[in-house]
Amino acid sequence: MLRIAKTMAARPTISITLVSMLLIVAVGITKVAGNDNKNADSSNGKTKARDLVAEVCKNMSDGFLESKTHFDEKPCISVLRSDNRSAVAKDHGDLVIVAFDLLEHRSRQIAAKIDSILHGLTVRNWTERSFRFCAADYADILIALPVCRDIFLDLKPLGTKAKQIDALGALGCLDRLGIGARECCLGLSNHWDYEKTKEFFDVIRHISLTWGLMEMATNFLDGQSQW
Repeated sequence: MLRIAKTMAARPTISITLVSMLLIVAVGITKVAGNDNKNADSSNGKTKARDLVAEVCKNMSDGFLESKTHFDEKPCISVLRSDNRSAVAKDHGDLVIVAFDLLEHRSRQIAAKIDSILHGLTVRNWTERSFRFCAADYADILIALPVCRDIFLDLKPLGTKAKQIDALGALGCLDRLGIGARECCLGLSNHWDYEKTKEFFDVIRHISLTWGLMEMATNFLDGQSQW
C-alpha cells in the first residue's frame, strides 16, 4: 500500500511536468509560425516597397524641378508603366533609359504619320512645306536620339556624382531634340489644323519626361531649355 501511495502521489508531479513541457513546445511553435507568416507576407509582396515611378512622377508635377512642370503626374505614371522595365527600375537612371526608348518609339510613330500625310499632299503651299520641314526635323531627331541615349549611358554609372558639365552635355543633346519637335508643332499649328496637331506635342512631352528624369538621375537642374 505504501508503494501504491507513493506511485499515486508521483503522478500529479509527472502530469504537471508534461503540461509545462507541452506549453513550452506550443509557445515555440507559435513563434516559429509567426515568423513564417511574416516571411510569407514579405514574399507575397505585402511589405510595402518603394514605388519609384509614383515618386518621380510626383516630383515631376509638384515643382521639385525648379518649379517647372515636366509632366503631369497621372500621364507620367501611365507612360512609364506602359514599359514593364519601369517596375524593376532600381534608380532614376534606369527610368531615363526607359523614357528614352519610349521617346524613340513615339517619335517613330509620329515620323511615320508625317510621311504618310506628306505623300497625300499634292498642292504646294505652306501646309505641304510645314510637313516637309517636319519630315526633316524628325529625320534629325531619330538620328540624334541614339546618340543622346549613349551619352547618358556613359553618365549612368556615376549617378548623382556625374560632373555638371557632363550632365549639361547630356541635357543639351535632349535640347536639340526638343527644338526640332517644337518647330514642327509650331509650323503645323500655323499652317494645318491645330486640333490635329495636338498629337504631335506628345513627342515634346516625352522629351520633357526624359529631361526631368535625367535631372534627377544626375542631380543637376537646368532650366535653360530652348523649347
